[in-house]
Amino acid sequence: MPSKGSRLLKELRHMPVAGRSMFENPDIASSQTSMSNTQNNTQTSQATLHMSPPRKRRKVKAVPPTVLDQCTICLEEQLYSNAFALLSSSLNSGLDVEAPACVPPVQHLALASTIAIHPSFTSRTDSVDKHAAAQAAMGYLRTLAETTIIVETGLKEALRFDFASSKKARTKRVGTRQGNASGTSDEEDNAQIRSQYADKQSLAENADDFWAVVGWAFNCSVKYKARWMRWHMWLDLVLDVIEADLDACAPEQTKLPKGTDLSSTLIAQYLSSVGAGRQNNRRVMRAITADGSTQSLAQFPEIWKNETRPPKKNQDERLSNKRKLDLDNEEYGDYFDDESGEESPESKLRASRSGTTGSKRSRRSGVSSHDNAGHEDHDSDETPGAAVASTGVESFGGTDSIRIRQRFLSLLTRFSRAAPALFVDTEELFALFTEFVRPLPLTIFQQFVLPMKPYLNSDLHASFNEMLFRPLIGSSSCHGLISQQEFEASFAHRAATNTSVVDNAKVSLLTESLLRALWQSDCLDDNLSSLKTQVEKGVQARNQKIAGDGRKKAGKKAGADDEGRSVLQTSAERMSVLLTVLAG
Repeated sequence: MPSKGSRLLKELRHMPVAGRSMFENPDIASSQTSMSNTQNNTQTSQATLHMSPPRKRRKVKAVPPTVLDQCTICLEEQLYSNAFALLSSSLNSGLDVEAPACVPPVQHLALASTIAIHPSFTSRTDSVDKHAAAQAAMGYLRTLAETTIIVETGLKEALRFDFASSKKARTKRVGTRQGNASGTSDEEDNAQIRSQYADKQSLAENADDFWAVVGWAFNCSVKYKARWMRWHMWLDLVLDVIEADLDACAPEQTKLPKGTDLSSTLIAQYLSSVGAGRQNNRRVMRAITADGSTQSLAQFPEIWKNETRPPKKNQDERLSNKRKLDLDNEEYGDYFDDESGEESPESKLRASRSGTTGSKRSRRSGVSSHDNAGHEDHDSDETPGAAVASTGVESFGGTDSIRIRQRFLSLLTRFSRAAPALFVDTEELFALFTEFVRPLPLTIFQQFVLPMKPYLNSDLHASFNEMLFRPLIGSSSCHGLISQQEFEASFAHRAATNTSVVDNAKVSLLTESLLRALWQSDCLDDNLSSLKTQVEKGVQARNQKIAGDGRKKAGKKAGADDEGRSVLQTSAERMSVLLTVLAG
């Protein structure tokens, strides 16, 4: 049996203290407590009544040719809901007897992925039919991902961003063949879906790569909530596919055989698109931490041109807004307006002159990288007050956005452990995490240090927190596995190297996180007097540090300091309560 100090964390033990888990972060949970309390009893009873053993994932076979032909015709005739109803019916047939699921070719899945999130079917239209089509497409993909063996479905290939280029290459080869067309060329040509959403308007055709989509989606979580509603569902789906793909090749908690090749996994393909090197890996982290700022919008602009524009007004609204004709008062209504809706030559010239000052985006959609800065002029999507900096978790897109960001960090950590040669090793990855997480606003930083739900393996999370400690306390040593003695000697009594209230609050949160980890892994000695003394010294040291900053601050800095002092106080109180309870 290993000694108490041999590993920092073995498993999480959520022991209730005064009616709640001490691992829960009260500052983060306060806004959700009342809602969760009212729902808990109902959800528990429903879960008891309806809980059933998980179904075994189904194998896959091709959709029958007649059904596929009907589906393709519906897609080409823009009868999208009918097409996905056919596919859903084929998918669900044989479910009770666990027969193989009928799944269409990759191009049909790729089209479904585009329709599920394309602005023409979602945020840029009021059409009930188009909204229904987007919902049907997303629902079909979600059911497919939840009920089948994902690696057999073609979802992995449909979500690759080189799918469009490989499709172009096939089409070009077919078109350049001379003489009589062979049977193979006919099959390849017939396999293509004649729809702009399977070609020029497809997601793979308009996005530079996967990380361009990730960055833009998280920008939307802050700036464009209507678009985020769709991107949120899509990212959840893609993460499920990535994780299932990785599970098939490298199951968690399993030692991989030497020489296991993970280069064909979807996450490996996504990472290979950015290239090797720390600078390229920073682009991945910039995408995951995109915050809707001007700089972030320039780095990760919209995927489709005018993606965030609101729906066009219908004819009745346009008629009601027309100006009346009153010749006596020289009101000529819309007589001199351009009915075509096109710009005059003069306005076009002015626009072209002003447009030459902006840099061009090297994008297939041909939109300037700075066009996003002007969305506020025409975009009702943007949340009220978005011009003013959001506060709390909303400044990072809200809890759903943070949860998905955490899933990305967990996924990258898992992949780096399984295949460091294809990415980076865990220590280098955590150094990269630290570079981007440490400067985050205190409220957001707290979400990653003291999460409501663990998103990293427990011992890895402690290692990550230790690395976050280093730049804040001016240490460069790596302790690895931390015992109570190491915690007391190197962390518990420390303050930040500067007088910043925010930095000292971050040190307090990290101290609290490691203390909780030691407790929950049963790594604390029976005699806690020395530990309590060191923790109290740390609280005093941090309070003394911030007292030395006599500079008067105003505006955002003053607000940040007030928040920091509040976090310092509540964090110290939680540590004191924990140590008191443990001491008996």
